[in-house]
Amino acid sequence: MDEKRYTSKIIKVAAHISDAKIFLSEWNEDLSSEENLDIFVQHNIFGKPSRMAVKNILLIFKERFLLGDDRDKALRRLVKADVDQTIVNRILYYHTTLADKLLYDFVTKYLYGLYLKGDLLIFTKKAQEYIQKLSIEGKTVTPWSETVCNRVTLNILSTLRDFNLLEGKTKKKTTPPYLPTEAFVYIAYLLFHQNLSGEQIINHEDWKLFLLDPSTVERMFIDAHQNGYLVYNAAGSIIRINFNFNNIEGIVDAIIERKAGITGV
Repeated sequence: MDEKRYTSKIIKVAAHISDAKIFLSEWNEDLSSEENLDIFVQHNIFGKPSRMAVKNILLIFKERFLLGDDRDKALRRLVKADVDQTIVNRILYYHTTLADKLLYDFVTKYLYGLYLKGDLLIFTKKAQEYIQKLSIEGKTVTPWSETVCNRVTLNILSTLRDFNLLEGKTKKKTTPPYLPTEAFVYIAYLLFHQNLSGEQIINHEDWKLFLLDPSTVERMFIDAHQNGYLVYNAAGSIIRINFNFNNIEGIVDAIIERKAGITGV
């Protein structure tokens, strides 16, 4: 992997949760991606001052939410459904971090490390120093000035605040880890679909995005098992995980049915 992997694209588009939901809910399944994107620009669906601003948002949203497989339609169906927005927001956060290596690593390597030590307060200056260090070490695509490092840091922190991983305006601190069972199952299935072993799934780096340690992840698998989403068996170091659904669309349908009070899971 190229060590110079970090970009400053978080400056252009931070969380933009409301815009993301518009992007996904207004998508016309009968049209191609190009046709949908053209319509979004022409109609300025985000209500931005210029078409260029819309294009910048769409460029980032394509990376976050157009994955080129059955996850796309499943995600759009979930956003359009009448489910708890905490579930939707956690899943949008997950896809947002996967699309931005810097955001992902900031949470899993920096924030998670502080959380394990019990350092719940997040100091902007310290976070800026961490980002500056990455640039000095040559891990950014180009060398970043102090101004760019500071802007990147502020946008990362605001993104994490908007997604409720952090709280506070001037003084920020990490919020208690919380991942609804339904969002957990969605993410767990995506990891399962990568043909990972049960142990690899339990210990996957992605759970650090929610400040979850392996023991907590294991308890959540037991809860998901008890709720009928999957089958979880652990015998010593052998962990077996199997889902009661054949694809991610089945998972999303089950989530929607459960939240609507419809039996069938």
